[in-house]
Amino acid sequence: MKTCYQCGGHISRKIIDLELEEGVIIKKVPAEVCDKCGEKYFDTKTATFIQEITGFIKNKRIELALPARGKIK
Repeated sequence: MKTCYQCGGHISRKIIDLELEEGVIIKKVPAEVCDKCGEKYFDTKTATFIQEITGFIKNKRIELALPARGKIK
């Protein structure tokens, strides 16, 4: 990829630290990043890995949530 789909800027290959919404940081992720707007693009293998981590975190948050309790007396 040479041109950003969002703004048309130049794309550079970089190694980045990726912060997920869940507050988890994945270090040293290969990405193509737009020099103009910062949009990030990942190859299929990397994108699948990121999706697996995101799914794992969401499942663990559900498991770690406090169980629902009855009314407090």
